[in-house]
Amino acid sequence: MKFIIIGLGNFGSTLGLRLVEDGHEVLGVDENLSIVNLFQDKLTHTICMDATDELAVQRLPLSDTDVVIISIGEDIGASVTTTALLKKYCSTKIISRAISPVHHTILEAMGIEDIIHPEADFADQLATRLIVDGALRALVLDKKFEIVEASLPAGLEGKTVGEAGLRERYDVSIVTILKKQERRNLLGVKVERNEVSGVPRPDMVFQSGDILVLFGKTQDIQKFLKEMK
Repeated sequence: MKFIIIGLGNFGSTLGLRLVEDGHEVLGVDENLSIVNLFQDKLTHTICMDATDELAVQRLPLSDTDVVIISIGEDIGASVTTTALLKKYCSTKIISRAISPVHHTILEAMGIEDIIHPEADFADQLATRLIVDGALRALVLDKKFEIVEASLPAGLEGKTVGEAGLRERYDVSIVTILKKQERRNLLGVKVERNEVSGVPRPDMVFQSGDILVLFGKTQDIQKFLKEMK
């Protein structure tokens, strides 16, 4: 896929590097020449430009792009102006970053359906990682339920999903199991990725290095990981 990322701060650059690592094409845009130079050999293409300049936006390869991501952080005015210009000239998918509730409301009023809050999402994930010993990542669904990625507890190595009995013993469900696999991306670079193993079968055996994707209440997941440690 082809992506344009506008704003190469911590979030935008990290996202761009990950997409390139997975073999996608990324055009990184930033108005700071030093930042553009920093990533010119790491992203597919980089451009130094002011994304609030209408003529400059028109020159971007918008018709040849699958997704445009506006990751401008601090400057809400620049984010809104850039979003407005892209809404005018871009017919592909637009994702905008919001840094406050007011910013979110403005983007929503502009018709942006995909609005992300990386700082808030990370705060929720970090809170779960601090509370649930062993949690690697988390998706907070509401005040009760979460989806948590956790390293396989030593007590489950060699056992089957059926033998573990997580649902019966802890009221926790295993959504899937991630297993480490080494592969080459589209650029020919060797990368180690966690591959989804599909819906867990009762006879599937847990192996060292597995990552469990768990669904349940925070306290139940915490109890399971603590007891099986």
